[in-house]
Amino acid sequence: MAMKLPPDFVIQRRVKENTKYAEASEYCSKMVKIAGETGWFEQKVKFDFEDNQKRETEAINEELEQANIELKKRRRNRMKLLYENEARTWEAELRELGLAVIRQMA
Repeated sequence: MAMKLPPDFVIQRRVKENTKYAEASEYCSKMVKIAGETGWFEQKVKFDFEDNQKRETEAINEELEQANIELKKRRRNRMKLLYENEARTWEAELRELGLAVIRQMA
């Protein structure tokens, strides 16, 4: 005796196939989204390191520039003091010899 199939068997089979394909499509789109997020995160981690290195390098360079400026100011000040001390010493020696230095007033 042959089994009798229900009248809507073909329709039910098609609905099951469509459901299976819909679930697979949904899973695929979910995986694509996850892959995109993962790629973004990996790029962010990679470039965050490079950005941090760049920022640190810029900060170090800025600090070095400021240190150089301060060093130049200190050297200029010390040179000025040295010249003034030498000038006073020469003036004292000239005074002892009975000579004088005439300064021009500007």
